[in-house]
Amino acid sequence: MGFRDTTAYDALGPTLTVTTEPAEPTGGGTVTATAVLTNDCPFPLRDVVFHLIDPGATSAAKTISLGDLRRGAKVTRRWETRMPADVAGDVAFTAHAVFDVDAGGSDCARAAKTFTVPYEPNGVRAPYRTYTTTDDAQFGQFGSQLVIWAGGRDLSGGTDEKGVVLLLGAATASSTVQVKTVSLTGTDNPTAKYGIALANDLTAPEKGGYAVLTMSLRFGLEFMTDSDGDGHLDTWAGGGGSTHPTWLRLVRSGTTYTAYSTTNLLSWTEIASVTVPSASGAMDAGVVASAVNTNYPGTTVRAVFDRFSVEEA
Repeated sequence: MGFRDTTAYDALGPTLTVTTEPAEPTGGGTVTATAVLTNDCPFPLRDVVFHLIDPGATSAAKTISLGDLRRGAKVTRRWETRMPADVAGDVAFTAHAVFDVDAGGSDCARAAKTFTVPYEPNGVRAPYRTYTTTDDAQFGQFGSQLVIWAGGRDLSGGTDEKGVVLLLGAATASSTVQVKTVSLTGTDNPTAKYGIALANDLTAPEKGGYAVLTMSLRFGLEFMTDSDGDGHLDTWAGGGGSTHPTWLRLVRSGTTYTAYSTTNLLSWTEIASVTVPSASGAMDAGVVASAVNTNYPGTTVRAVFDRFSVEEA
């Protein structure tokens, strides 16, 4: 099946638009979305099917068969839904039209009404917990997304200042911790970072097993571990350029941690494999962010994560 983006559609393509009422929906509100398909093609469209999709959905809220559309025909379909109360970030109502053409081939058209709902700190819900070593950290949970607002002078060596959203005792001796690092904003500091954290106790890293795998704003990946169990990150691997979003993965096998990253979920790149002798028992796992603002005083970053998971390997 082919694909055509109606935002840059050629003269042979149908026109598809999506609008919403209200024009800028907010979390929890009722929204009416309207999709309009006009057949501007010099031929009829056969067996047209509309798929009308809500923000964040993976399947259509409505699937409507329209039959055949003659040249110049216009159809309008509306669907009403309620925005999730905890929605934030870039969201969209989408219409996807699939059809056949006279020559027997298939094609499709897609259009979306996109808008941005601001992230505002709203805390996190159980089983998540929060912890911070800075005075300015705040937290939020929006559907599958977790958000940390945090300052902090550094996250390595003798300084360990960050905000953390964690799951207590979630990482067993054989487990995989994974998250999508979506965006890091609020600073020009290239070393600001966000990612995954593991420790015997993330509220007290000096109890051992401490490791983080982060993506920095512009200096790439950083995989740091505590080699001697004193709570300070003193080993490092990584580098390269930064990509947002990126998927990060830490695989724990006893006292060995192996770090991976990918941008497409199809092929994972191993960063390093490190032994952390102090790792023991069921460990805390979480997401972490630090502004690393020693040279950027007062800076606070906003780190957005999606689909954080901890699973037995």
